Order: sequence, then structure tokens, then C-alpha cells
Amino acid sequence: MAFISDTGLENLKKYKYVSGGYSYLDNKINPFWIFVSELYPTWLAPNLITFIGFITMILACIFQVFGDMTLTQDIPSWTFYFMAFAIFAYQTLDATDGKQARRTQSSSPLGQLFDHGCDSFIMQFFIIGAAQATLMDRDTLFYFQFFCQIGLWAINQKEYYTGVLHTHLANFGVTELELVAISVQLFSAIFGQSAWHNKIFGFNLYKIVTTTILGAAVISDIFLFFSNIFKSQKPLRVFSEWIPLFLFWTLQFVWFSSPIYSQLAGPLLINFGIILSSIVCKTIVCSTTKDQTPLFHLEMLPFIIISLLTFFIPFSLEHLKILFWIQFISTIVLTLLFIKNVINQITTYLNISCFTIKKKEN
Repeated sequence: MAFISDTGLENLKKYKYVSGGYSYLDNKINPFWIFVSELYPTWLAPNLITFIGFITMILACIFQVFGDMTLTQDIPSWTFYFMAFAIFAYQTLDATDGKQARRTQSSSPLGQLFDHGCDSFIMQFFIIGAAQATLMDRDTLFYFQFFCQIGLWAINQKEYYTGVLHTHLANFGVTELELVAISVQLFSAIFGQSAWHNKIFGFNLYKIVTTTILGAAVISDIFLFFSNIFKSQKPLRVFSEWIPLFLFWTLQFVWFSSPIYSQLAGPLLINFGIILSSIVCKTIVCSTTKDQTPLFHLEMLPFIIISLLTFFIPFSLEHLKILFWIQFISTIVLTLLFIKNVINQITTYLNISCFTIKKKEN
């Protein structure tokens, strides 16, 4: 079944991306991004640039997760150097794909969707990387992920109702967050993961950093939540769109409390990220097409079913692992089918290619 309606496809041609502005560092680093974009060959498709950065981040995350799936043990320092490089590469490629699109006159709504869709998946890799680098405890990690996910969802919901994507608050935004993430990875690579738990001038560095980040996340999330609801002309509709997310976060808590977490924390986090990203991607698509955002998300169904089964039936740990991997694979398949569906609809309607630049007919 096609996700985008016929009216939505017609609205694609009217779509124009509206940025919420740029932070101080965005403007300072922009000359470097312009320099990089001018090095690209003109045959290189913007979406391919985005995808290369995305694959680099996936590899970095896989190396860290499979270095220790429990996220509680020391792993090789090179994995942190590689993650730092991957974040920098993704930041650079993500900032230059749009410049390449304008340079080659190949800008399209698909490029915007592809860019922001990849961004929604990448956030979970940042969370996993931070957890691995700092040996983050379970409770802190749950709240860290919870508030980061709220922020990601709320920002994209806000774009749907306002038409403007705000990627920073004051002078702190995505670029600054990426540089912080790079710094965290380099710190662990140089000094080791346990260094975060040492005291400096009598203060625990780990507690200072996590408390500061969580405090900032809570404040911004509260602002976004109430701003989205009370500044919208459809407050009940806006709130109703949060209901599937509240269910999702409640079930996440159940899994965080499950005995499986101690053995498969990394894969669990990837699983949560895929589910949330599929929901966010739908909102991004609806922002572009002006279609109504859905309240039911098929990608959540395997997670809900397995979660309820494990809640009411006392499965053994081995059987629980099997159920998790079945759900994990099912979720990936459903998400890929959704992505394929949307890309096929858009490329067919606009007569464009996803990873190549079509020559314009004279």
C-alpha cells in the first residue's frame, strides 16, 4: 500500500525547505564545507554523498556494539578514533550534500527527505557511542535516550505544523552536538573509558557531563512539548500523535528492566532507534507532502506484540533472546519496505533517480 497519497505527490512539487537559521559554528565552519563541496565531481549524486556518510556511521556503531554488546566493558581504543572520524565525516558530508545538489541543479524533495531521514537514524548511533565511551550506567542511559528521543520527535513534529525545521536553540545545535560527540570519543580513545569516572578537583567528570546534558535536554524537551501543543491550531491532534510514542517509551522501560538488557544492551538500543526513526521519517515525509501524519505505525507492531508476550509470559532468557531477534529482524524488514515504498513513489512521480543524477532532456 502506497504511503504517500496522490494529493501528497502533487504537493511535492510545491515543497520548499525552510531552515530555522544557523548557529555560530555553522557560519564559522561553512567556508570549509563550501571548499569540500567544490571538490566533488559533478556526476556525484547528493543522496549518494549522504548515504556514504550514513554507511560510515553504521560501520562505526557496529564496531563499538560488537566490541561489547553489554556496553559495560572496555573495548579497543581504535573503535573510538573510528567513531570520531565517522561523526566528522558524516557531519561534513551531511553539510555538503545540499551544496552539491544546488551545484548540479539536482535539488529535489527526495534529497531533503533522504537527508533528514538519515539524520533521524544517526542520533541513535550518537547515543550508543556516548554510552560505550563513558561506560554509562543503565539508569542514566535510559533517561539519556528517553530525552534525546523526545527532542528528535518534537523537532520534526514542530516542522510538520510550522513548516520550519529548527535545528538549534540559541547558538547550540546539531553542529555543536556533533563536535561534543567527537570530543567524547577522542577523550575515551586517548585516556580510556574509565577516565570519565575519575575525580577532577574533587568532582566526578562523568556526573558533571551527564547531568549537564540531561538537564539541558529536559528543559528543551519541555519547551518543545508544550510549544507544539499550545501553539498549534489542533492541540488535541498534536497530543494524540504523542500517544504511540508514550507507549513506545513505556515498553522501552520494560526492556531496560529485562534480564536480556545485561547481555544485549547494544542491539536493544539499535532496535529502539530503528523504531523511533521509522516514526520520525513518516512525519518528515508528511511535512513534505502535507499528508496527515498517521497515528498507527506498523513498524511498532512486532515490538508491541513481543513486549506484551514477555510481560505476561515468563520466558527463559534463551527464549527471550530468540523472540527479540525475531522482532528485531521483523522491524528492520518493515522499515526497509516503508523506505523503499516512499523512494519508489517519489522517484517515479518526479522522474528522478535516488543515487544518480539524471541528464536533463533538451
